[in-house]
Amino acid sequence: MTANRYDTLDGWRGLAALAIAFYHLPVAHAFRDLAGWKNLEFFVDFFFVLSGFVICHAWGKRLVTAQDGMVFMQRRFWRVWPLHIVILGAFLLLESAKWVALQKNAGLGADPAFTGPTSLPALLSNILMLQSLNFHGTTTWNGPAWSISVEFWTYVVFATVMLFAKGRLAAMVLIALGGAATVAIFSPIWLFATHDFGLPRALYGFFAGAITYRLMSHWRVGVFAAPGLALEIGVLVLAGLWMALTGKNASSMLAPLVFAAVVVVFSHGTGAVSRFLRSGPVQALGLWSYSIYLVHTIIYFGLRFGLVTVEKMTGWKLTLSGDGSQRIFSFGSDLANTVVILALLGLTVAISAFTYRYIEKPFMVEGSASKAKNCPEGAAIALR
Repeated sequence: MTANRYDTLDGWRGLAALAIAFYHLPVAHAFRDLAGWKNLEFFVDFFFVLSGFVICHAWGKRLVTAQDGMVFMQRRFWRVWPLHIVILGAFLLLESAKWVALQKNAGLGADPAFTGPTSLPALLSNILMLQSLNFHGTTTWNGPAWSISVEFWTYVVFATVMLFAKGRLAAMVLIALGGAATVAIFSPIWLFATHDFGLPRALYGFFAGAITYRLMSHWRVGVFAAPGLALEIGVLVLAGLWMALTGKNASSMLAPLVFAAVVVVFSHGTGAVSRFLRSGPVQALGLWSYSIYLVHTIIYFGLRFGLVTVEKMTGWKLTLSGDGSQRIFSFGSDLANTVVILALLGLTVAISAFTYRYIEKPFMVEGSASKAKNCPEGAAIALR
């Protein structure tokens, strides 16, 4: 930790965002056959835990009056909504181009435009960040943005607790337990819930992170006071084993607790892994992580439509499996697929650096040294 910023956690945020971009790649590779591959989805829960931890750090003692709550929500809105709406606009442009192309060539082979996940009612709910309150029965438009929707409403719950709860820690525990119980009882796929039970999933993870911060800030003693390399490696091995062995069952409910342990260890930033997380390239990924999370799907969306069009016009067989947003492509060899994968990830990072600078950064609240001093909001952008 440096000054008011948990820079090692920034590094983790960047690596987690890149892992999710890799997970969503529509290109064949050997990792898809590994046990636990689908469990990379749990990095979203890592983001929820990180967000609860650092936002409690940044705002836990500052939310005193209703005016404080308004400032908090305004800042969170302008932190998450601008990039979300820009990427949504890009999806709208591509969907419109798809509609035009289909009008000219009805046999193009692509899915119908402005239907299902890309319907106009779903567009409105995305604009209002309501898309993940189970209005549509599926994730819509920019799929990963479901978590942006539920996290925004989780901020409202957090501010309410900070302002009105007499026993803040007790309220946090009750909300976390309530979120976990709702998912465990009602979600048919346990913690893999998105558009349906994504809000209780977010409440569980976010408040697990907030509780972790509250407890850690009071108990900076013992072996966790200055974790070194051995403890860093140990917690990563345990988290990795859990990621490899869990699935769509009750063990998935442990995700926020596993990630809370990782956050506790790396929040101290004393071991060799932490030094790697503070390195320039990894810190850059941390800065661009929100963009990486939202940008990669628009790139893959355009790629899918382009390759389906090429298949239809040339007769080349590029689709290996699936259809729609689940379509996976192969380019004839492992080497060719690897080159395409690296190119797509590189393009995602490059565009994310641009969107961070020209879309995210202008709306960030730490526009002056005084704001950064009074509100370490940079440390609080933990999602996504």
